[in-house]
Amino acid sequence: MVLKRMGKAMKDSALSVGLKAFFNDKFGEYGEVQDCTVDTSAGRVRAHVLMRGEREPITIVIERYEIEQEGSHVYFVIRELATSREWITKLLNRVLDGRRFEVPQSVRMVL
Repeated sequence: MVLKRMGKAMKDSALSVGLKAFFNDKFGEYGEVQDCTVDTSAGRVRAHVLMRGEREPITIVIERYEIEQEGSHVYFVIRELATSREWITKLLNRVLDGRRFEVPQSVRMVL
């Protein structure tokens, strides 16, 4: 049981690092993910993001996501998210709901 929890923690940690790098690369012009945590058991991702022009970071929680595979391609699909700013929550849910992001090979290895 201890080894299983350690393995999950290592996997979640590796995914956190990979997702932070992925989102900073893909959306860096809008802001910077300062930290990211993944809980694969709960299917949840939490990040603190400092948006360009803002003084304080916002919290973004992906409440529900899915991993889809098509052939050799793996996709991260956002289904529901919340933020610490109501208007950003509404905007991101409208823009990102159901949108698929291809998972880089470096992150796929830990899925």
